Amino acid sequence: MKENSSIIRQSLSTKMSFWLVAFVAVMLVTALFVMFVYARKAVKSEALAKSEAALDGMVQNIDNRLREVEIAARNFHWYVEHHQDDARALQGLTQRMLNENPSVVGCAVAIDPELWQGEGSQTLFCSYRAKDSIAVSDNFGDKPYIEQEWYTHPMTTGQTEWSNPTIEPLRGGYPIMGYSIPIKKDGRVIGIFVSAISLEWLSRAVEATRPFPSTFCALMNKNGDFIVHPDSTSLYSGNIYDQLQNDYTDEDSKKLAQAMLSGESGYMSVNIYGMDCYVFYRPYKNTGWSVNIVSPKDEVFATYNRLLNFMLVILVVSVLLLLIYCFHVIHILFKPLRYLDHSVQRLAAGNFDEPIADSLRHDEIGGLQRSFRAMQNSLVNYIAKIRQRTAMLSEQTEALNHARKKAHEADCLETAFIHNMTDQMVVPVNQIVSTVAVIRQNYEHLDQVDVNQLTSDMMDNTEKVTTLLDKIIEISVNRISEENDNT
Repeated sequence: MKENSSIIRQSLSTKMSFWLVAFVAVMLVTALFVMFVYARKAVKSEALAKSEAALDGMVQNIDNRLREVEIAARNFHWYVEHHQDDARALQGLTQRMLNENPSVVGCAVAIDPELWQGEGSQTLFCSYRAKDSIAVSDNFGDKPYIEQEWYTHPMTTGQTEWSNPTIEPLRGGYPIMGYSIPIKKDGRVIGIFVSAISLEWLSRAVEATRPFPSTFCALMNKNGDFIVHPDSTSLYSGNIYDQLQNDYTDEDSKKLAQAMLSGESGYMSVNIYGMDCYVFYRPYKNTGWSVNIVSPKDEVFATYNRLLNFMLVILVVSVLLLLIYCFHVIHILFKPLRYLDHSVQRLAAGNFDEPIADSLRHDEIGGLQRSFRAMQNSLVNYIAKIRQRTAMLSEQTEALNHARKKAHEADCLETAFIHNMTDQMVVPVNQIVSTVAVIRQNYEHLDQVDVNQLTSDMMDNTEKVTTLLDKIIEISVNRISEENDNT
């Protein structure tokens, strides 16, 4: 591991590959980060627009479904008011309402018992959609109809309205909701004509407008009761206040509930069933109801998240491929530099004769290799000249040493010769000195013959000395000539 780390630190191509890939990776990550920030905003805007469009579609779908029932109920209401004292006709009208309107699961005509003027004591005429047929019943709900909201409230207000959800026991306890129209006589409300729809049917119709697979929709009345809810148990007894006390105690959920019950429109981010969700809400017409769509954030940003994961995989793979590519290419590009490095090491070791190959490349590396090749050739030529001059200097030094040796030998011979000559000159000089001394001391007593003899001796000795001096001078002149010739 240490050896590999050392190789990486020492390899210029490896370091350049890592630095280049790191720079590219940083730039890619930065670009992707900026792109995904804006992409997330775009996806969020698109999802919000899609959810709001779905909410509009949901409102329109609910309105279409309910309007269908309302129009049918108003059409039959005219017949009811014109046959309000005919029990048989009223019962037949409820059956006919079911036959002609498949979305209606129950229909009833409820007359105030105190104001009933028809035959018999029956004041409730009810038909409901059984499993395979239309059945007739003398009750509508789990308690007397005069105590049920669909009857009491319109009787009091005299207004047409949709009732709150209730449980209809005739078909096994399904949740229903009725559209109540007051029956009037002489300007006085004497009964109610109600057409009921199944909330499950309405829920299926509403769910068809979901913008995302996991999105669920809900419809809540002004009292906080759920008219449409994905959890069917909430249709029986579900109330937003109960859920706020039991399931959702955070402030965001309370603000959301308050906004919906206040008839506001918009969206909020809340946590529902452990999921972060966007809740889009809007009031429905003039009923005080609130329609909402709940979309999990994971599904809203599902495409974005898939794209992000896909791009992260592409980024990692791209960086790895780029690293391999850069390492391979830079390794090839730096091959001449490694060759030059080895060549320079050989030159530093003194191996000047190993040639550096010529390069066919025309870039800076090729120029550097050719420059090194020219430098090596110059060094080889320079070193060859140095070696040649060194050889010449060695020969000259050897010749000088030989000449010095000969000169030394000559000096020794000359010295010996001069000593010999000097020794030979001593006797004649002494004789001359002795003769001169004899003449100086006895010149008065010497005759002519003696004087001539002494003079002759002096001349002979003088010639000897002169001859020896001439030889010494001749030898000196010859040596000076030889030295001049050698230089």
